[in-house]
Amino acid sequence: MSTQQGAHAHPAMSPVIRKLADEIQPLFDSLAACMDRGDAREAATHFAEDANLISPSGMAGSGAVGVQRVLASDLASILKGTHSQFTIDAVRPVGDAVFVDATHEIVGAETGGGQPFQIHVVALLRKQGGGWKLMEARPYAFMTPMTTH
Repeated sequence: MSTQQGAHAHPAMSPVIRKLADEIQPLFDSLAACMDRGDAREAATHFAEDANLISPSGMAGSGAVGVQRVLASDLASILKGTHSQFTIDAVRPVGDAVFVDATHEIVGAETGGGQPFQIHVVALLRKQGGGWKLMEARPYAFMTPMTTH
């Protein structure tokens, strides 16, 4: 599902959507680089001033200060010492914004099978100041299906 940073093929997308995904991917690559450095302040610059972020642990932040607070908390805990990579799985234009589904692969936080941990990210982005910014982001982990007795 994921690819090497800088080599994001997006093969299942139409050419128009693939072009859009390729235009957005550098935002996620840059965000991952900030996360790898543990730089919450710089990571928060990838978000719009009025952005909202809810972390997988349920911590919510609004605006630049709130988003940076959530990122700092995650970088000091669940993401500390890890390497992040984002792969865009789907893009849907919505007016002047885009709805993105992405996979956040976290190396250094391996699952029981030794595989990198994967978080699903749903995000709403818009162009601002000539580049893409995150308006809303909701990273979350898929639950293991429950068994019935």
